[in-house]
Amino acid sequence: MFAMIRLTSFLLFLAISATPGLAQVPPGDPYDAAKHPNPIVTYVTNAAFQNSGFAEAQQAADIELLGLSRDEGTLASVDLADAALRRVRVMGRNVDVTFYPVVRQKFQLKAGGDLVIYSFKNPKSPVPPAILDQAALVKPKNPAEGRFGAGPGPEQLEIRDSRGLLFEKDGQITVFWQEGGACHTATASMPRRDLFRLLEDLL
Repeated sequence: MFAMIRLTSFLLFLAISATPGLAQVPPGDPYDAAKHPNPIVTYVTNAAFQNSGFAEAQQAADIELLGLSRDEGTLASVDLADAALRRVRVMGRNVDVTFYPVVRQKFQLKAGGDLVIYSFKNPKSPVPPAILDQAALVKPKNPAEGRFGAGPGPEQLEIRDSRGLLFEKDGQITVFWQEGGACHTATASMPRRDLFRLLEDLL
């Protein structure tokens, strides 16, 4: 019987691994809108962010931060949340993952409103990216225990020539993508076409 269980698990692993990836969803806790920045960034809380300088935050995160053209808006604040090795649950088992600091940039837009960008180095995990992607889409019996929380799942689309995800709720849009070895999310309350145009303008 145990041999059959191992065989079934192995075949499931192969089937999932062969499935095309989404946007390599990083591991993390189930999303809780009351404490997490967004459905992607769930391994730090809103309360963990502290004010920081741009250069200091960029060095701590060890990534190149994105910026916005002055024609579109101005940088209002930069905040940093530390992260480290911690254990998270993936596909029913506990996994040790090395997380890296997260940088939050808030831009005041000339057209009105704000654009908030979270950036971080992709966590170091023993779980293959394809498994992480598929695990994020699994719907548990308790919706609140899902990787993206109890809200509607994301749409898949292309962001800045990369595979990405889009979450939308109550007029607020959050998109997630990877480029240059870093993960980014951008959140704003505006029509999609305007947000996509802003994202293409990021430097």
